[in-house]
Parts: sequence; structure tokens; C-alpha cells
Amino acid sequence: MRPPASQQPPFAEFVGIKVTDLNPDCIRGELEIREELSNRNGVAHGGAIMAFTDNLAGTSTTVNIPDDMTTTTIEAKINFFAAIPKGDIAKGECTPLHRGRTTQVWQSRITRSDGKLAAVAIHTQMVMPVRRGG
Repeated sequence: MRPPASQQPPFAEFVGIKVTDLNPDCIRGELEIREELSNRNGVAHGGAIMAFTDNLAGTSTTVNIPDDMTTTTIEAKINFFAAIPKGDIAKGECTPLHRGRTTQVWQSRITRSDGKLAAVAIHTQMVMPVRRGG
């Protein structure tokens, strides 16, 4: 198992995703809903929440595969239940539904700081060998 919490992709750092707990069975993270991540209604943009869940699923898969393998998302679905206001901290928890050799399926639950469920996403990740040298 490799330690990806300290090696988040540049996009995750740019968006502001923070991994707060990392183990093979559950990844937790946070995302502050800044002005840049809000929509015209002053709440989290759906794309920002989808990016958050996609990063959680990719990190979850990375923790569960050998160092010579990598992952990419091949399917993603999200349901939104409640808006997350600008200034709030979205909290995410990602757990496995299936961990196979070639695919893994992860569910992310996103809550507001008051604990209300805001979104649930399911991501299917393909597992494949790392391509070396281009």
C-alpha cells in the first residue's frame, strides 16, 4: 500500500481537497466551499462536489492497489440531496462496494458541517498497469 494522502494530484490541491483520514476501508476528506467553488446561488457548484468525490474514489483505489498499478474513473454517478452553502466545509467519506483485480467501485457520502447528507456518488475505477516512459 502506498501513501497517496501526501501525494494528491495537482488538481486536488488546486481545488482545495484535503484528505483527513486514510486507510484501505475508508477515506475521509474535506472541501471548503469557497467563492470560486460556488454557483450563482451561493452554494457549492455540483461540479466541485463531483470533483471532490472523484478524488476520494481515485485515492481510495490507489490505496488498495500495488505500486505498479494505477487507476482511472470509467463511470461516475451522483445524487444531490441538499445544498452546501458558501463558507461551509463539505465532508466526504468514501467506502468500497467492490474491490476487484481490474475494477473497483466506491461510494462517497458528502455531508455539510451540520451533518445533513448533501450528496452520494458512486464511482467505478479501472485498475491497470502504470505506463512507463510515455
